[in-house]
Amino acid sequence: MTAPRLEAPEVPRSGTRCPSCPHPLGTHDAIARRYCAATAAGRTEDRGCVCGTAADHKTA
Repeated sequence: MTAPRLEAPEVPRSGTRCPSCPHPLGTHDAIARRYCAATAAGRTEDRGCVCGTAADHKTA
């Protein structure tokens, strides 16, 4: 028996909010979709974010 193949969720409309980060889901690439889906599934909020550009992650 093989394990089910987990895939990144489909890209939704750009106005849909991600449940795991402050970025719209439509702006996520495949890696960001998988990362945020895993964050939401694991119910963990301290993983940070891999979405957006380096400028999006700068703190003032």
